[in-house]
Amino acid sequence: MRKLVLFTTLVLTLSCSKAPSIDVLCTTSVVADAARQLLPDDIVVEALMQSNIDPHSYKPVESDVAKLSNAGLILHNGLHLEGKMTDILDKLGEQKPVHAMSSALRMHELIEVGPNTYDPHIWFDLQLWERCVGKLSFFLIDQFPEHTEAIEENAMNYYKALLTAHNEMTVAINVVPDSMRAMVTAHDAFSYFGRAYGIEVHGLQGISTAAEFGIKDMTESAQFILDRGLSTVFIETSVNAKSIEALQEAVAQKGGEVRIGEALYSDALGEKGTPEATLIGAFKHNTAQLLKSFN
Repeated sequence: MRKLVLFTTLVLTLSCSKAPSIDVLCTTSVVADAARQLLPDDIVVEALMQSNIDPHSYKPVESDVAKLSNAGLILHNGLHLEGKMTDILDKLGEQKPVHAMSSALRMHELIEVGPNTYDPHIWFDLQLWERCVGKLSFFLIDQFPEHTEAIEENAMNYYKALLTAHNEMTVAINVVPDSMRAMVTAHDAFSYFGRAYGIEVHGLQGISTAAEFGIKDMTESAQFILDRGLSTVFIETSVNAKSIEALQEAVAQKGGEVRIGEALYSDALGEKGTPEATLIGAFKHNTAQLLKSFN
């Protein structure tokens, strides 16, 4: 806790003494993708956490101080996705524009996982994310009024792309029998996705990868796989694969067999230059792998 206070103090001190050199700093690759979709190319957008980084357990390092202090504005997901950075982001909001993507959503649209605690993985429900992008576009227009026309045009194009990807998945999943619509992943990052597309989702760990899982979680997950007749379980690019490998063994001990599918993108997008470096590209990769597992 003392280290966090010192880090926050240092950020605030530097933010008062340095001129911005990063136009838009985003906490995650998912948020950075949204900003890049809307803003013209001459505005510098940077993600604090690069691809394959787990935001739940991310600990700010010294090099982050300069980035946070030099940023003109900061975008983050909210709903405590950035766990250890939440207090820092709140403090920075007193010094410069800070926007949470989740602020576009109403309480009844969120998935409650505990008292005043909500699942932060909102982006794989593309209709929800379109709402988040809509509010982001207004925020960015306020910050960059000289780019209003470009942001509005980019927003309309992105809305259409999100709607197209959503409709394609809706059509594809509708031919899958209800009894087959289930998936098991390393942690519970796909609840909004499951709700949007009628898929029962079971995560070995909770909504945070920092949560512990025990023998009971492993046993229940293995039984869920057997009961639903699943052929495939999924690792995630930003989560250690050991837990799913152990789950595969637990299924085998119960006399079953399940394979480990190609890694899904959950809390982070793909490497720069790949189709999966965008949310829509990652969404299409995930849905292709899931639909293949139903065959």
